[in-house]
Amino acid sequence: MIQCVTCNACPVRDRCQEICSNVSGLLPSMEQGRVDAEDLPRLWIGRITTHLILDYEDLLTDRQKQVVGLYYRESLLQKEIAAMLGISQPAVNQILSDVRRKVWKMYKKASTFRHESRPGKRPASTG
Repeated sequence: MIQCVTCNACPVRDRCQEICSNVSGLLPSMEQGRVDAEDLPRLWIGRITTHLILDYEDLLTDRQKQVVGLYYRESLLQKEIAAMLGISQPAVNQILSDVRRKVWKMYKKASTFRHESRPGKRPASTG
């Protein structure tokens, strides 16, 4: 289970059965008061994904940047974005899905590189 920094420092985390006010403040406003503790990993991954997308925004195509800006920065609904850009809602959804996939792929590749290039790590032997 992925835990946030707040949870990692919490003295009662091993007995936690509900979302405390510290964690509740980190949740998107539409989710507050409507989630259970088992929802936290999904929400935390969503939060990380959003930050990654905005951090890697300069690597996206112009259309992807446009959709990402309207969705994540302006908080528009997919159907509103579709109407503004003259495309279908499924097209907006596909662009956002492609962006999420692309960003996670870049992040995993970068994480793997950092892990494999640590000092003292022995190179993999070849066959």
